[in-house]
Amino acid sequence: MAGDSRERLAVWLEGDGVEIGALHHPLAVPPGAHVTYVDWLDEKGLREHYPELASETFAPVSVIASAEDLRAFADASLDFVIANHLLEHIEDPIRALSEFWRVLKPAGILYMALPDRRVTFDQGRQPTTIEHLFEERRNGPEANRRAHYLDWATNVDGKQGDEAEAHADRLLAKRYRIHYHVWTPDSFLDFFVALRREFGLDFQLVGYAAPQRSTDNEFILVLARPGAGVRLAPSPTLPPNVRRRLAQSPLGPPVRLAKRLLRQGRN
Repeated sequence: MAGDSRERLAVWLEGDGVEIGALHHPLAVPPGAHVTYVDWLDEKGLREHYPELASETFAPVSVIASAEDLRAFADASLDFVIANHLLEHIEDPIRALSEFWRVLKPAGILYMALPDRRVTFDQGRQPTTIEHLFEERRNGPEANRRAHYLDWATNVDGKQGDEAEAHADRLLAKRYRIHYHVWTPDSFLDFFVALRREFGLDFQLVGYAAPQRSTDNEFILVLARPGAGVRLAPSPTLPPNVRRRLAQSPLGPPVRLAKRLLRQGRN
């Protein structure tokens, strides 16, 4: 994960919002942000579905809902939506993005981190095409569902022939949340542009981070629903313990002097 980029871009999050599908990796948010955790199962169900995460601590799920159906939240009711490593697990990501658009207030923020196919276990798969995503939005995902599982069984789990077919059927019967879709940063940005044009989801791209180090396996987008004026990032706020240590350090007096001079200059 791109930890530095996550922290830097999380400054956009303030007010009341949700994180969908956080599992054991909830995003660290600024002090001014209040997060409600949403998932498609309660914690017991999630642990049964993901036995490989048995030893992990999960974010506390308060609302049971899927990304494609957020009817628990009214139109234009949220300041932000966090959807990290989620969209690839959604069969109809355009429907999910439409729901995010619906529940966000004007100028509300959508924060998304997505795995980069090139540096994850998806590297043997082809990026999902825009046409494929548009087809699944218009006609439903059912026709392509088994093909997704077979692609996963073959190109992620390394099965071949009859073994791949049987493995795909087992995963499908469980409806295990595979990566139905895969992207690179470029292919997702192409999808984003086409999505705005075709479906009217006119999100504004206000923040972006591509993988920069060998340990980065994701790219991050911060999108804003249009509101009045130009949306600019809030000033970052230091946590209280950091502010206290700074005040007690040798830097404390000059920092306080600079702030006092700045206030005087504004008056």
